[in-house]
Amino acid sequence: MNKHEGQLLKMARKGSVKAFEELTAPHQRIVYNYLLLNCANESEACQLAQDVFVRVFEMLTSDAVDSDLFACIYRTAVEVLRQQAGASKMIS
Repeated sequence: MNKHEGQLLKMARKGSVKAFEELTAPHQRIVYNYLLLNCANESEACQLAQDVFVRVFEMLTSDAVDSDLFACIYRTAVEVLRQQAGASKMIS
């Protein structure tokens, strides 16, 4: 993580949505594509991607994220997808 990203991370931890968006922007398309490949529905993938980043922001502002924010994003994407799959099985 470079100096600029470190500053963005500090600001995001204090609740700055703008800093969080700048910090996570490079990962948004990757997360969306991962979710789309696994759920095969654009609308659902979009909603799940939003859920991922909301959860990560909440974890970040509550200090539940260690220094590796990017690993946290991808772990959260896997968890959101796993939860969605479980919910889908319960409905059918």
